[in-house]
Amino acid sequence: MREYVSINGLSVKMREHILKDVFLNVRKGEFVSIVGKSGAGKTTLLNALAGLVKFEGRIRKPEKTTMVFQNYSLFPWMNAEENIAFGLEKQDNEKIAELIEKTDLAGKEQYLTKQLSGGQQQRVAIARALASNPDLILLDEPFASLDSYTRMQMQGWLKDIISGNGTTIILVTHDVDEAILLSDRVLLLKDKTLHQEFAVPFTKPRDNEIRYKPLFQRLKKEIIKSL
Repeated sequence: MREYVSINGLSVKMREHILKDVFLNVRKGEFVSIVGKSGAGKTTLLNALAGLVKFEGRIRKPEKTTMVFQNYSLFPWMNAEENIAFGLEKQDNEKIAELIEKTDLAGKEQYLTKQLSGGQQQRVAIARALASNPDLILLDEPFASLDSYTRMQMQGWLKDIISGNGTTIILVTHDVDEAILLSDRVLLLKDKTLHQEFAVPFTKPRDNEIRYKPLFQRLKKEIIKSL
């Protein structure tokens, strides 16, 4: 089976190498998380995939690729509905209404970004990404700035909204629990390259209670030990 996303020998250099000889293959519909210490190059890898930085090597990916940034990157002069609609090639009120419902933003459509909570702003950003029906979504630590309770809520929400829709997702996160909960595979970025792979042995859909299972905790411990 041909891989849906393919990275071959990727290197990124800014004075010195940030990434060197990275290889990655991702199947269609797969959810892959990349973990690593701060400064390991996780965001740089996503930026290379998104075409935002210069790189050496080869990348093959779907044309319809979108990225959700840690800082939301919403337009402050637009309301929630307008920000979501910005992801559409042409106005589609039915599609916008569907996304507002899916993202639990009903009643907040006319709110400016400054009137929304952090979790609501990130839901707007993800809804905007989903609006274009992308084949690949790149998520750069989307919940990093949220408190732990809101973060868990958002993880459950993301799990539900993407369940069974066939979208391929690559998530960068420093939260190992999050990576295991959401992913089919967890990859460790270390020493400027993808160093190790961990298969997640839980069937989907998964609920938050899976975090407390001994197998989950053993896998978490193994990943943390490898960081």
